[in-house]
Amino acid sequence: MDNIFNTAVFMRHALDAIPSLVMVTDEDVRIVYRNEAAKALLEGEKLYGSRAGDIMHCVHSTDAEGGCGQGPHCADCLVRNSVKDAFSGKKVYRQRADITIQADKKILNIPALISVSPFSFEERLYSLMVIEDISELAELRSLLPICASCKKIRAEDDTWESVEGYMKRNIQGITLSHGLCPSCAKKLYPDHCD
Repeated sequence: MDNIFNTAVFMRHALDAIPSLVMVTDEDVRIVYRNEAAKALLEGEKLYGSRAGDIMHCVHSTDAEGGCGQGPHCADCLVRNSVKDAFSGKKVYRQRADITIQADKKILNIPALISVSPFSFEERLYSLMVIEDISELAELRSLLPICASCKKIRAEDDTWESVEGYMKRNIQGITLSHGLCPSCAKKLYPDHCD
């Protein structure tokens, strides 16, 4: 049974079964392999041997003539830096990143978790990168549980606080002012409203 794991075909099918994007890259983030889940995002005539940012249509891949890895934003790229870490022997596990790409003339921001591990094969070093799209999770985390009656917001520790308190605690530099909308003014001060 162990012999089955030694075949490239078996391993390719195993990687293709993973629902997240999986790429094998060289040190310059050039794609050596990509799984089935990555096909929708990674396409092009010259996929293999091209840098991931160029094939993914990263918005920063056109910042410099050399493409992916050459622009001013590339020094802060978590994908590129994770591969660099892998080639220095480190593993990167589920680091949060926003991948900004251009697709169908639209700019898309994809919240993702990046994991990268180094491995060697036939005396060459590669990185195995997994990109998990967490768009749904990010959307759910952005929902605020708010009381339908008093409008207090439930915090992570299951306490309830006013909208004002929540905003002051979570939005830096915010200054709130108060007023009354016309319907509240009429309800609270009916003798002073038209």
